[in-house]
Amino acid sequence: MLRLTGDYRSAAQTQQEALRIYTGLGDRLGRANALSHLGYLHTLTDDYQQAAADLREALALYRGIGDRLGQPDVLSHLATVLRLTGDFEGAAQTLEHALSLCRELGYRQGEANALMYLGAVRLRTRDHRGAAESLEAALGIFLDLGNRLGQANALSYLGTMSQETGDYQAAAKAHEEALDIYRDLGNRLGQANAVGDLGIVSRLTGNHQAAAEAQEAALDIYRGLGDQMGQAGALNELGMLSRLRGDLDRARECHGLALDLARGIKSSWDEGQALAGLGRTARAAGRTAEARQRLRQAREAFRQADAAAEEAQITAELGALDDPGAGAATED
Repeated sequence: MLRLTGDYRSAAQTQQEALRIYTGLGDRLGRANALSHLGYLHTLTDDYQQAAADLREALALYRGIGDRLGQPDVLSHLATVLRLTGDFEGAAQTLEHALSLCRELGYRQGEANALMYLGAVRLRTRDHRGAAESLEAALGIFLDLGNRLGQANALSYLGTMSQETGDYQAAAKAHEEALDIYRDLGNRLGQANAVGDLGIVSRLTGNHQAAAEAQEAALDIYRGLGDQMGQAGALNELGMLSRLRGDLDRARECHGLALDLARGIKSSWDEGQALAGLGRTARAAGRTAEARQRLRQAREAFRQADAAAEEAQITAELGALDDPGAGAATED
């Protein structure tokens, strides 16, 4: 219950106490279960190194006692950590293993989770067709099972896919449906994500005022939850919107705050977004040398995040800086 209401640190303390008790009893299954929950909670609080350590230890325990049913969810959570830290290939391989286990065991909930997370990985690698197949299959299973949280999560990813492919009407519809479910369930993190996603759709369709209001609302929820990755994303969006409105001081402030958060949680993706925002803001202010430095840093961060499309975009922008006659590269 603490996890569902967003009190992740209290939930982690409860699981730490459970882990201590199970360890004292020599209960390996109980220990594996507690470590699995802790790994998931550490992911929610952006402690990816500890999350990976907890999940790998849980997986080793499940394998050691021959518990195959405990393994798929741990594999799916571990894949999420790998995805968030930029190891997309490792994440996809881990999820394929989880899917195989789930199908052998007839574990449909686990199959839906693995398919959904595989769709998320494919989104990050711009495999939109593969993402659609995985996410629609996951949504179908969640609907069959009556799992509303799963439905909302799958809809959220489908909305992101639609906005990336330019179908903004479908994107808004999916995010609104997800938001309604998150509100019904009292899931604050889901609400923040959906509100922020709707803000992105508003920006992409030119409604910058609505976009800014949505990102401010999402930022407030992320701060209340202590979600640093969420805060970084919202701040980068607010920085971009401020620059588009000509408020370069505010843009620089927002991207600077996002950069500090991204570096604190070691998220190369968010670091790249913040550095790119700072570079574009410097370019808009006529500070070409600073813009070049920041964009080069952004390109390196995206390279570390295995974000090929973003790396290529920054390379194009650097080329436009070095050769103004070539015209400005399109970004945002």
